[in-house]
Amino acid sequence: MVQEKAKELNYGFDSDMSNKLFSSLMKLIRPDKIEIDNATASWALDILGYTVERLMLELMHPCNLLLVRCGWLGQLYDCNKIFKTVRSNEGFCCGFNYHFVGDYSDEYSWLMNITMDSEELDVLDSNSSFPGVDNILHVPGTGSDIGLAVALNIDADNYKSSVRQFVGATVLIHDPLDYPDIGAQSASLQPGHVMSMTLTGTKLESSKDIQNIPLSKRMCLFDGEIAGERKYSYQTCISECLQQRIYGSCGCLPFFFPDEHPNVRTCYLTDVDCILSRRRSLSLVQSAHINDCSCLPQCNDKSYEVVSESIQMNNVGYDSELARGLDIQSTSFLYAYFRDGTYLEYRKQTILGWDSLLASFGGIFGLCLGGSVISLVEFVYYLLVDIFSFIKERTERQDQDLPPASKLFVSVPANMNLKKYSTSNLNKRVYLAWDQQLSQRIRKSSEFTCNMYHE
Repeated sequence: MVQEKAKELNYGFDSDMSNKLFSSLMKLIRPDKIEIDNATASWALDILGYTVERLMLELMHPCNLLLVRCGWLGQLYDCNKIFKTVRSNEGFCCGFNYHFVGDYSDEYSWLMNITMDSEELDVLDSNSSFPGVDNILHVPGTGSDIGLAVALNIDADNYKSSVRQFVGATVLIHDPLDYPDIGAQSASLQPGHVMSMTLTGTKLESSKDIQNIPLSKRMCLFDGEIAGERKYSYQTCISECLQQRIYGSCGCLPFFFPDEHPNVRTCYLTDVDCILSRRRSLSLVQSAHINDCSCLPQCNDKSYEVVSESIQMNNVGYDSELARGLDIQSTSFLYAYFRDGTYLEYRKQTILGWDSLLASFGGIFGLCLGGSVISLVEFVYYLLVDIFSFIKERTERQDQDLPPASKLFVSVPANMNLKKYSTSNLNKRVYLAWDQQLSQRIRKSSEFTCNMYHE
């Protein structure tokens, strides 16, 4: 593919300049000093008439040539039907069971439309569903025959430039919903080798009562707690933070990041020096500047530990449906499967709720003071009883200090005391009202004082 594109650069480009150009393009993935000036790099891109993304996509090893045979759960499938071209931190890759919502796969689906020669390939009929295309796969068992098996054509003869110092394929294992960047497990497969990748799973599960704890204390996020995101991923959050840092420093984004910002310029060779000069500060996004990203771990998470074993193949007459008729010297085989049918689960839950805290205080109270919660209730009960008894006694004592009714109101016939006022008031009575303050003086001075009201 590199040679074909080099032939198109026949407008003032010699072979040495073309080689420097295509060797420098790999620095877009691994930033390093480039061997071509910015003006020449921009001119070459204009001559080809490609965007950076389209150029890097055509320079990748096409999936229809890389993947020779593919098997899932012991049955062979057409690799073009179950793999698709996706992005990763290694550039464009061939992805299986990949369901990251921020990525795309239809725009460049023409890369997978070239059907391989499959005369000897026993593929399931077209009416059956293809694994890993529409739904996330769940492995029903363990063992090398209960997993993914792939025969790859590394094609070492066509290597012109590489991001690594050896010929081979890099295999990334990650969560189906995560962008393959931070936290992805990787292994390298060389030509003529067979590699087994055994996986073990670990799961973190948080109880529902954790969600009632303030975010500043539980320090983790549940799915749906961030507006606009149905599923939260710590790895994706870190990746987005890294994108923001690169864009803030250089005004562009590398081509291998998810296509979520269509109006942002794609980084080219003219931006490599900027990315390289800030590479150290950008790498610190995972350590010292992690708080600047505001990325919290997931409350519910799962991770995978991968153990890989690669052995060079020998011509010992081994026969299998996957390897039948293939040259073992130029073909590599990959087997990825779960080692065990169980997984390790960690549970996060509140140690002490309000009820547990109350029970703990009751236990300490009973152990140290010989009491219990009932004793505390009894104390409150008797305290309230004493208070009400005191109030009742005080009220009764005040009532007893008042004189009898016969002393409060005194009435005498009007004809005996009020004859001097009017003869028409003979049937009326004179009412004398008791004055409590004056009564105290009566007790002291034995004098009688009253207010008289006439009606």
